[in-house]
Amino acid sequence: MSGCQQRFYMQKQGRSLVPFGPAPGVPAVAVEKLESASAELAKEGKAPNTRRAYESDWASWVGFCEAQNFVPLPADPDHVKLYLTHLTTEFGRAGKKLRPRTAERHLAAIATTHCAMGLTFDRHAPTLVKILDGIRRKFDVSQTGARALRTEDIIALCETFGRDIRSLRDRAIILLGFAGGFRRSEIVGLNAEDMTFKDGTLRVMLRRSKTDQEGEGRIIVILPGQTLKTCPVAAVRAWLTAADLEHEGGDPIFRPINRHSGVELNRLSDRAVDLIVRGACRAAHLKESYSAHSLRAGHVTEALARGHDRAAIKRQTGHASDAMLDRYARETDLAANNSSSSLGL
Repeated sequence: MSGCQQRFYMQKQGRSLVPFGPAPGVPAVAVEKLESASAELAKEGKAPNTRRAYESDWASWVGFCEAQNFVPLPADPDHVKLYLTHLTTEFGRAGKKLRPRTAERHLAAIATTHCAMGLTFDRHAPTLVKILDGIRRKFDVSQTGARALRTEDIIALCETFGRDIRSLRDRAIILLGFAGGFRRSEIVGLNAEDMTFKDGTLRVMLRRSKTDQEGEGRIIVILPGQTLKTCPVAAVRAWLTAADLEHEGGDPIFRPINRHSGVELNRLSDRAVDLIVRGACRAAHLKESYSAHSLRAGHVTEALARGHDRAAIKRQTGHASDAMLDRYARETDLAANNSSSSLGL
């Protein structure tokens, strides 16, 4: 956005380009105010990762406008249509095509910035609805998300860990994430005071999550595993003991480990959780591509495959609807209770 301070945007008038200000009837917006609004996008209503993504998406939109001599604010839906096309074709982002869902997020960032500035932008304008429908049909992308890690996969991952401090941490992260159906942001957001061991179980106080932006919190109970090697309760306790974090109160549970095997004071990043899961999968020689979200997807998939009640699964994972569970249930054995078995063939 800083480029706006050095030059005017240009508008076509006949065959020439001339400087112009805001559209007629729209009050001028100070650059400083616009930059401030961009930095504070939905500060209280969006998760940190969402805010960072929106800020990056807004900067991308402004850069596109500068290159095409368009006005970024207020945005013309026809210009936004061209921007979405740019993102999802060979012309966009150095030849890297974005997925339809990512294009939808860029559109949301533009609409959110308008709202933050007290302006109106119709993200459901017919021209935008049509282009998004076309993008989805062209890409033919279903919302499959991360591939699920099943129980046998988790056991294979645990086989790769030793007794060193890093292995203790990584085992605890993977087993806790799988047993609790946690998002990676929820895992790294846990503090020592959020963990309570009681009657052989682990009670986790999740103070804030993607679906609980108000911070009401909820308690998730983690039951012990059938074997010590794959028991999430034992794994978390072993990590806390080894890292001397059992009585750290409001300090983070999961932390970086330096090259000297020392536990650092700062909180582990959610990106680090993704790298931990991917690294363990490589060590276990799993052929598929997995991510940190595979732990959460795996919990839902495995629980559904084993016949658990959907209400119980939603209590554990925090999903709001059965429709959301269905998006994760892609690994359930489709041969079970299959209608083709009764066709008399």
